[in-house]
Amino acid sequence: MPAKTILVVDDHAPTREAYVAFLMDCGYRVLQAAHGGEAILHVHRYHPDLVLMDINMPVLDGIETAESLRAHVPAALRIVALTGCESQVRRERMHAVCDYVLQKPCAPELISLRIQSLLGLAA
Repeated sequence: MPAKTILVVDDHAPTREAYVAFLMDCGYRVLQAAHGGEAILHVHRYHPDLVLMDINMPVLDGIETAESLRAHVPAALRIVALTGCESQVRRERMHAVCDYVLQKPCAPELISLRIQSLLGLAA
């Protein structure tokens, strides 16, 4: 079975690069984007299986990006949000458009378990 593709979206380069390195070590094919607008372009071009995305970003935040993706790409795309403390209203919006929401900071092992679960991979 070919490796699943994950798009990591985070405007903070060191964080993004840490997630990329970890996921590559787990055997995934990994793409990266620095903001939501770039993420949308990558999704349409490369068709990843899952998007792992920060919520607080410039240009287009993670909620707006997820809403756009839900409206314009196949439902099979899985979206995992990574977020710090958010208002209740924003958390409700995240849960409405994302398959899973993880609180930052988040252990890489937990991210891996959620990805495996959402992609139907054996743990």
